Amino acid sequence: MTRQELKGVSVSPGVGIGAAFVVVRSGHEAIARRVLPASQVAEAMERFETARIRAIEALQRVQSATAREFGIQDAAIYGAQVAVLKDPDALRLIRRLMRDERLAPEFAIQQLINKFEKLFDGLEGGAMKNWAADLRDPWQVVLRELDLEDGSALGMPSGAGIILVAEELTPSLVTRSHSHPVRGIVCARGGRFSHGAVLARSFAIPAVIGVENATDRVRHGEPVIVFGEEGRVLAGVDAEQQVQALTLAEERKEVRRAVAGLAREPGRTADGTRIEVLANLESPRDLELFDPEAAEGVGLFRTEFLFMERAEFPSEREQCEIYESVLQRFPGRPVVFRTLDVGGDKRLRYFRTPHESNPAMGWRGLRVSLQWRDLFLVQLRALAVARRSGDARVLLPMVSALEELREVQALVEQLYADSNGSLQRLPLGVMIEVPAAAMALRDLARECDFFSVGTNDLVQYLYAVDRDNPWVSELYQPYHPAHLRVLRAIARAGERLALPTSVCGEMAGHAAGTLFLAGAGFRSLSVAGPFVAEAKALLRTADIGALRQLAVRAAACATAREAQGLLEDAAAAHWKEMVRRSGR
Repeated sequence: MTRQELKGVSVSPGVGIGAAFVVVRSGHEAIARRVLPASQVAEAMERFETARIRAIEALQRVQSATAREFGIQDAAIYGAQVAVLKDPDALRLIRRLMRDERLAPEFAIQQLINKFEKLFDGLEGGAMKNWAADLRDPWQVVLRELDLEDGSALGMPSGAGIILVAEELTPSLVTRSHSHPVRGIVCARGGRFSHGAVLARSFAIPAVIGVENATDRVRHGEPVIVFGEEGRVLAGVDAEQQVQALTLAEERKEVRRAVAGLAREPGRTADGTRIEVLANLESPRDLELFDPEAAEGVGLFRTEFLFMERAEFPSEREQCEIYESVLQRFPGRPVVFRTLDVGGDKRLRYFRTPHESNPAMGWRGLRVSLQWRDLFLVQLRALAVARRSGDARVLLPMVSALEELREVQALVEQLYADSNGSLQRLPLGVMIEVPAAAMALRDLARECDFFSVGTNDLVQYLYAVDRDNPWVSELYQPYHPAHLRVLRAIARAGERLALPTSVCGEMAGHAAGTLFLAGAGFRSLSVAGPFVAEAKALLRTADIGALRQLAVRAAACATAREAQGLLEDAAAAHWKEMVRRSGR
């Protein structure tokens, strides 16, 4: 066995050890026989049914995990994909091809996929092409499950860990189930901030992308170690190297346990500079994933789940009860509720919205709320009533112009007037995620109470790139100096305008991002709940003066690689200091 070291890009931290499971491409070039002997047809049909049921279960897990991490609107597509795998017409075709023509299940499925592609080939319009993909993609999951069945000959006892090696990091790859638990993931392609990447971090699965020709270079069944933080993969390792990796993994668990003990202390740097560390929440269920007492409040509560998980619009009372339940878990601490952020390609299944050729640039966020004013007023009134239970604040998504903020202010004033003073006033904040808003901070600051920076969309709109599109995901670079300069400008403007300014985007939840943002001047960071304790511990190892210099140096870099390398080196050094302080 030849040991080889493969370099890639870190996506999810941790150390993973297991036998390589190389996922065959959906085209299934490796299948030896297309037509089966008559004696094997019954067995093949049973194998198909098993794979289909596993695919349905896998998609349901993806749906649940996506809803938790991104919102029900992003998860709805997976419910539709489950329905595709239950389509009677499609099942009749596949079963007939297997029974009458004795096709292997992989080729019978491919015939169905070919039928979809031929049916929609040449049709104009993105909606039609998306429809074809929606019909095809669930069957690709079945094909991958068939791969997993074929891979049962790894020669390992059931329950032993595997390292998935695949072409692309997708949500279904992360959440798939198997008799062998997934200990790590290695992929050739995928975005560091794609849905698949965020889910890998959520499930604490070490993952590395950017390993060229990964499925060809790693042999099926050979022992592999994934070093998530370092973006490094060792294939063909011996027993001693596996023991060393296990020791490192245990060290990291101990460090995280040690920092959890200090989590309830206020966030601050080593020299005492206060930096508030809050939590991002998708729903009240997220409170089960971490200690709410560790967070200094909620910097972003996405209210979409309340709308997306129901068959109709939630009533004012239903909304108010949810908002109050969250506020009661954070007594004396702020909870920032972002108003309904749907529209474009994120649709409510019970309300028809118009087709848009470019939904990312279209009708979404506050733009939708200002046209669905009755629904918007119901949500604002529910939040105003809930404020009696705690420090509720309102965050407006996708603000691009002062005129939009003024429209909201007029609605709020009317709401208070109609209540005859019975409702409490809600602090109103603007989410800075559109470059136009970042350029209008002075004007917006005169008429709002706080800013919150959404780095995910800010990067997307700054670079005109879809982070989930594998063809352009490399251009989605949160650590590009241009983005870092924008962030520093926002932080300085917030300080100059004396307006509280926080960051609630994904970037704040990474060690390198935490250090940069603190150095850039942000004094409030909102991160995924499980990262709250670690973010506080990380900040305690740093002096604010050194972080300011680090932020200046990173923003002065010429390329994303230089800036990211600088920040990740700093994060690694502070991690070592955390290890030292934990007594390891």
